[in-house]
Amino acid sequence: MVLYGCTCAVNANAESFVVGLMNADRPPYFWRDETGGYRGLFIDVLDEISKETDFHFSYKALPKARIRLYMNVGKIDIEMGIAKQWRKKKAEIKNSVYSIPFMKSKEVYVTSSKQGSFDSELNIPIGDKFCGIIGFSKPKGSSEKSRVDFLSEEQLLKMIDKRRCDYTVMPQDIFRYLLHGNTYNVVASDPISTHAMRLRLNRQHEWLVSRIDAALLRMKHNGRLAIILDRYK
Repeated sequence: MVLYGCTCAVNANAESFVVGLMNADRPPYFWRDETGGYRGLFIDVLDEISKETDFHFSYKALPKARIRLYMNVGKIDIEMGIAKQWRKKKAEIKNSVYSIPFMKSKEVYVTSSKQGSFDSELNIPIGDKFCGIIGFSKPKGSSEKSRVDFLSEEQLLKMIDKRRCDYTVMPQDIFRYLLHGNTYNVVASDPISTHAMRLRLNRQHEWLVSRIDAALLRMKHNGRLAIILDRYK
């Protein structure tokens, strides 16, 4: 009875944190299921961290630009799957702390598979009309004047398939996942960059970092992190 009472007390006092997720599905990282709940690689990683730390994570769906703003002012506690070099504005640097990486993400150019739309020797797409996602940074060399933004990678693939965009940049993981079972006439380049994906926390939660890092290290050592990553290949 004493042990049961102590367990309840710990669970009742578990710390709760809000994770900002884009209000558009990004499989295999995260998506809404038929019940309205979240599934995906990021969710599984956070679930394992929760088991290790007794932290509780809830999710708030917002446009990417608003997530970045809310992180700066402390309205959201955590942004999941972020590389440090993606958050270089003064306020973002000032208000951010990061966990150790939990995975690596490779980015690729995606363009139409129509002959002449991709220079495979130079590993670059041909054309000026870049399409991206609202709130995401543009790749080097792309023109803001010819840029068109959409809500998700799935929309980007459809626009490129219809030749309404010349090219985009997206994680190789997402490209492969969305292509499975679909017939988009698109092609991806070799990886153009590799990023270490981390949990980005508002600086007021700096005390969390050591505990999250310890949880991630345990997950790596006992193989549970590898199992999660393999699940979504």
